[in-house]
Amino acid sequence: MLAMSSLAFFGCSSDDTTPTPTPASGTMTAVIDGNSWNAALAVQAVKTSGTFQVSGSDNSAKQMNVTIMNYTGPSTYALGGSATSGNGNLGRWTAGLNSNQTYSTMVGQGEGTCTITSETGGVVEGTYSFTAKNTDGVQVSVTEGKFKASL
Repeated sequence: MLAMSSLAFFGCSSDDTTPTPTPASGTMTAVIDGNSWNAALAVQAVKTSGTFQVSGSDNSAKQMNVTIMNYTGPSTYALGGSATSGNGNLGRWTAGLNSNQTYSTMVGQGEGTCTITSETGGVVEGTYSFTAKNTDGVQVSVTEGKFKASL
């Protein structure tokens, strides 16, 4: 018992370091109001129950997200739109941790498109662009968006 306790005590090291983040396994890029952005930390895509979502983040609390309801495969999907359109698809850009740093195309707040160009072998690729507003009504423009991610 004493030997096991000693082994457990001395076997632990105080040199533990914070793990290094694993680079993103996919790619997601865009130009936000004229500035290039790259999801260098994480990119993921999920397809379940007719909903498709792709998101990416960097190490500065910035995140891009595109959600498509009633996903049917490669096609062009509208994001946002007028308040009466009933379109639940959305694009969202988060520029930081404050609530007014999230910009969304929620119905009536902006609009755009997402084109899924390929979905083969468990990998999905596409493009996106949209305009979106934050809670203060400030608008952001997301252009030249591209992604490639494993499902």
